[in-house]
Parts: sequence; C-alpha cells; structure tokens
Amino acid sequence: MRKVSYRIGKIMVGIVVVIALITAASFTTATLAQEVTLTIIAASGWTPCEVGKKLTPEFTKYAEEKLGYPVKIVWDLVPFANWYEKAATALASHSTQYDIIFSDSQWLGTFSYGKHIIKLNSFIEKDPELKAIVEDFYQEHRDAYMSYPYGTPNYWGLPMEGDDLVLYVRSDLLNDSTERANFKAKYGFDLPRTYEDFDALDWFKFEKVLEFFTRPPDLYGTAMEYSKEYDFISDHVMALFWSWGGDIIDWKTYKVDGIMNSPQNIEALEYYKHLLKYQPLGAADYGIDQCITAMSQGKVFSTLTWAAVGFPIFDPKTSLVSDKVLVVKPPKGKVMRSYCIGGQPWVLSEYSQHKKEVFEFFKWWYSKEIQWKFAEMGGNPVIRKLIDSEEFKKLNPWNRAYVEMIPGARDFWHLPCYAEMLLVQQEEWHNYVSGATPDAKTALDRTASRQEEILKDWEFLK
Repeated sequence: MRKVSYRIGKIMVGIVVVIALITAASFTTATLAQEVTLTIIAASGWTPCEVGKKLTPEFTKYAEEKLGYPVKIVWDLVPFANWYEKAATALASHSTQYDIIFSDSQWLGTFSYGKHIIKLNSFIEKDPELKAIVEDFYQEHRDAYMSYPYGTPNYWGLPMEGDDLVLYVRSDLLNDSTERANFKAKYGFDLPRTYEDFDALDWFKFEKVLEFFTRPPDLYGTAMEYSKEYDFISDHVMALFWSWGGDIIDWKTYKVDGIMNSPQNIEALEYYKHLLKYQPLGAADYGIDQCITAMSQGKVFSTLTWAAVGFPIFDPKTSLVSDKVLVVKPPKGKVMRSYCIGGQPWVLSEYSQHKKEVFEFFKWWYSKEIQWKFAEMGGNPVIRKLIDSEEFKKLNPWNRAYVEMIPGARDFWHLPCYAEMLLVQQEEWHNYVSGATPDAKTALDRTASRQEEILKDWEFLK
C-alpha cells in the first residue's frame, strides 16, 4: 500500500494538504484493488478452449476501456479425464479458485442442483445487452447449453461452443467417373456427390454407398463411435433412436421402461451394430480420435463425428486427404433426421468474487467481432446473426452442416445423476455391439431397469 509522508514540524502546510494527500493515497489503493484476474477451468487439447485462450488477452484492453481497470483472463486447461473431477471438486469445496467453468451441457443439472453456479435469468432480464444476445441463440442452443431442467426457461449457462454430429465423406471418390459408373451399374441409382444429394439421403441408401466402398484391407465404408469411454457410443446410438422415432425417457414422468426398450430403439440399436460390417477391424472400440485418424489416413470413405473436431482432417500436416473431403448432413433415419447436439456452455461459479467482471466478459465474448475471430480460428460460434449468414457457412468446410443440423438437434438428461445414467448405457450398449450381450432387447431391458433404479434413488421416479 502506498504510504503518505509529511513532516509534523511543518504545521503551516495545513490540514487541507494532509487530507488531500490521504485522499490521493486512498484513490491509488482503490485503483490497484480493481486489477482483477478471472480464472477459467477448461479442457486441454479441445479446439474451442485453445482458441478461447488465444483470444482472451484482447479482453484486458476491452475491460480497461469499459470498466476503467484491467481484467486478466487465466485459463487452467486440464486433461479431459480430469476436467469434470477438478471442476466439481472446486465447486463442492466452495473454492474461489475458478470464476468460470467451461462445462459439458449435461453437468448443468449437477452444478445447479448443488447451487454451485449462478442462475442467470434475473441478470439477463436486467441487462438489455445480455438479453439481446440470448434472444439471438437458436432455441436448441438455449435448451442444450443453458437450461435445467432440460428444455425449461431456467438458465444456468451460456453457450461457448456449438456443435453437431456431421458426416465427412471422400469427395474425390464420389466424383470419380469410374466409381460413379460402377456404382450406378450395381445399385441402379447415382452415387451421391453434392451436399444437396446427401441432404436427401436416408440410412438405407447410404448403406449401399458404405457397402460399395468397403474394400478390405485398404479401404472401408466408414468409422463411427462405439467406445464405452465417456459418451462415445451413446451420442451415436441415441441419434439413431430419435431418427427411428424413439426416445430415451418420458421427460415428464422420468419413466424409462417401455421407452428405452421400445421396438424402434431395439431396431435402431441392431442397425447400429450391423453397420460394423463396413468398418475397420477393432471399430467396436473406436472413439473420436480413432475416427479422425482413420479418415485422415485415407482408410475409410467416411466418418460420422463432430463438427468441432474436423480440423485435423483438413490439415495437410496431419491428413492424407486434406483436399478430398466434403462435410454433409448425416443420413435421415427411418422416421426423421434428429441427432445429438454437442458443444459446451460456460457457467458462473457461485463462489466467484468477480461476478461483475464475468458478465462483462460474457458480453465481450458474444460481440460479433470476437465471435467471427473465434470462427476464423476453428471455433463454432452461436450468434445467429453470424452463423446464419452465407459468409459464415462458407468459412470452414464443416460450417454449413453445423448450422443446418441445429434445428431438430437434441441433448440428453441434464439431471444431477447424469453420470450414473450415462455409465449404464455406455456399458450395456458396448457389451451388445462387442458381442458380450446376445441381443439388443436384452441390452435395452437392462439399461431401462438400471436407469430406473438410479432415478428412484434420486427421487425423480416415484
């Protein structure tokens, strides 16, 4: 702290001078106290987090101009395996270590149930700038990244990164004249080759394409996610459930039996296992990394994975097919096209001592300038004025599919027992596709039974 000195012997300086000096010292102290640091916990190696870290030094200058004092942003990037545990532990201990938590959408239930994060509704209503930002989100984004209970107007987070499941396909093979002639001769219809062709495609016609390009051991039709790690198999299987007209739970009563193990879901799970015949050996254990690698190495014609992870496929340093890939919508199911939404929100810790600065940070982040920079660096922004534009859709190879998959995209439970529910279906569904469980009905019956026990323990299901 700055010290005020004066010589007592110089009485003629006067009390006024002393008061002025003390006031100046107090002002300086207050100014220094306003130098704020915000700390964000996020996942290392994840494109939106790495890009966000590169962008946030610009906020310091913005804060100085807007607030009159600097605000630094510090990122604590932790491995995926430790990400949830470290964030949850800090919140459970009421630690002030983190101001903002980069969260998976399904954690909103856990964090809000424990009253560890700030409910945002009143702040949004009182701030016209923030309210206008939220009103410019897709409803699917408000539901997935902001709400608990899921789909309600109870807002606990704000979307940091949007994401959807998209399909990466080899455009060079699709446009090859010999391949096209051979395909037409074998199947009686044209090999799809444009974005619009794939927009009209269902799984049953697309399976013919997978069959055609399955030429072991050098080339296979596709690579998809079947691993029991994290939520890999769940995201893909639930997408087929919804696209076949099924669901995973009665969202009003929390009843699972009769819904999870419905005839539509049984058929969809059987079909997902059936698709392994067009995939490389070992695909029953594939996750995101294996799908990206198989595609980048030219071992598969296609891969179904997230828009947010596609950059390595187009990077000549990491991909043999960087200039030979088209990104399109995944096929329609038996009833519709409805796939899992990805992406993550960030939330404001109840224990942050800098809530005012956090809200200023949020408003800065959603400015058109920063959202556009985020997009240029490989992120998936969420502001509709930007992402609905043709300029944005042409910026990155995956952008058009990302935006056009948003309507109809769905998330799963935002319940505080999310992790327990997820673990059950990861185990049961992987056991089925790997052959440990004999049939899809048994796998889904077990899933329903175990999940209902969890919901009863949490008193959601009576």
